[in-house]
Amino acid sequence: MQKRDVPYLVLGFLITAVACRSSPENDLSTLEQEWLETSTPINAANGQAAATDAPAPADEPPLPSPPLAAGDWLTLGSPRAGLSLVVPADWVNLSDQGSAPAMGNRLGIELILAADSERTGRSLLVGKAFTDGAYISGLTVAAPAGVADPAAALVELLATAAPSAVRLTTVAPLQSANGVEGLAVDVADGPVGLTISDANELRTRVVLFMPPAAREAAQTWIILLLSATTERWDQYTDLFDHVLQSVEVYDVASGETAQAGHVVVRGELTGERDEVRAHLERGVHDVWTFSSMGNRYVSLRLRPDEPHLDLTLTLLGPDRQTVARIENGYEGMMESTADLWLPQSGVYIVEISDFAQAAGRYSLALQLSGQPAHSEGGTLAFGQALQTQLPANAQHNWVFSAAARQHVSIVVEPETQTFDAILELYDPDGTQLLVLDEGFSGDPELISGYELPVAGEYAIVVRSFSPQGGPYTVSLDEGDRPIENFYDAGDLVYGNVRQESLQRQEAQAWFIQGKAGDHVLIRVAPLDGNLDLTLWLLDDRVERIAAVDEFTAGEPETIELTLSADGQYIALVRDFN
Repeated sequence: MQKRDVPYLVLGFLITAVACRSSPENDLSTLEQEWLETSTPINAANGQAAATDAPAPADEPPLPSPPLAAGDWLTLGSPRAGLSLVVPADWVNLSDQGSAPAMGNRLGIELILAADSERTGRSLLVGKAFTDGAYISGLTVAAPAGVADPAAALVELLATAAPSAVRLTTVAPLQSANGVEGLAVDVADGPVGLTISDANELRTRVVLFMPPAAREAAQTWIILLLSATTERWDQYTDLFDHVLQSVEVYDVASGETAQAGHVVVRGELTGERDEVRAHLERGVHDVWTFSSMGNRYVSLRLRPDEPHLDLTLTLLGPDRQTVARIENGYEGMMESTADLWLPQSGVYIVEISDFAQAAGRYSLALQLSGQPAHSEGGTLAFGQALQTQLPANAQHNWVFSAAARQHVSIVVEPETQTFDAILELYDPDGTQLLVLDEGFSGDPELISGYELPVAGEYAIVVRSFSPQGGPYTVSLDEGDRPIENFYDAGDLVYGNVRQESLQRQEAQAWFIQGKAGDHVLIRVAPLDGNLDLTLWLLDDRVERIAAVDEFTAGEPETIELTLSADGQYIALVRDFN
């Protein structure tokens, strides 16, 4: 892209890229075969193992596990999580291992997850089968509206989240340790509600607790899954009974949140339109849910209320696969998506996090519609990055208001390599000021630091060079922001040491071809004591995966990590000042 004539200060730096293959001790290939082994499949007609596949009987029946003393139990959960229970002290607590466990189950949001061994736990987290083990999961579930028969509702929840499950017992009543009514049923299936390759034959006790809703709060149910491989079920029944005797279930009052580990369950977005505000705590992920009937369009807007927040919005579908991940802006910028199609019916999860795990307030707005609400465009605000889809043979018009002589920067970034975007800017009278089609398919188009001639409403037009259209992100910002120019510095291969000059208000992009498992070290060192460098690493979707700015002017910055996938990575260098 062409760079505008701006005053600049030439500053020098060195950038180095080094890589090596991952070390043998980190190679999990030796575990792969054992994780992929499967036990005898269940015959769905009668819930029994097929006779031809049944394992040979053991010479001796398995010995029951010895009873555990009081000190051998570990308490998980809390009143804030909505439930608490005990598990053996030597079990592995997976509840606080990031946000991944919370998002994986189709039944609901997982607040407690514990396994009998590290191997079982790791298998669950990475979607692998396991042949010998047990785990316990506690989830919060939004109660269906107008439920007359909780037992029928439990069966319906299981039919939706685990359609292959076979009921082995009738639905029976029970109570928690603190007197909350519940229901229990045993089923045969792979891990209930999880997507597991080559799922094993497991038996699971599914327990539903129905705490009364607090005033003005939507009713929330608690579901427990106590699961073990079928061959070892008898060895775990006493243990599971003891766990159930310890369970206490709490109602989460209106305005409060359920939290366990790194996840805070904020609540539900309701209706066709809703807007909520919350305070993101340091180092945690906020979770909101909403329901869709299927074949609907959703628009989401995430606005930081504090300038230091660099927020990310992730949308997960009812199958708990990622529908969209929106992280296009910098600190203080609003992240949004328009007219995202939701083909599935069910409960969707909106996950909010901060890139630097910082704390601060934000607002989240939801709009659901049967038809695209922004089929021709809409309004764009300064400090907003909007992700959307351009239909075939169409154009989008995004309007914004500005003052005379105000400087603006506009970026249109295609989300696929097949979309060749054209960017146009029109003044309040409809006169074309700029038209940009400088890149190839997949390349961004940039207007940087452009001075607007008059006050009024301007229009950004986005269209495609070909009739196909495609997904893209458009962002609008003030022209006096630190980054006004992007410079293609060239390719960087492993072992290179390159020297370059950085202009004022410029970011330089270095392109690196990497493979999954490459251990990469990238170091940028200033050659001028006044240069305070920041270093980012972006993946081939131009999503930031690492960023460093640890030292003051004159000091080098380093990123060291292992690449997770094959592709082209971008090292982005800029000056903090």
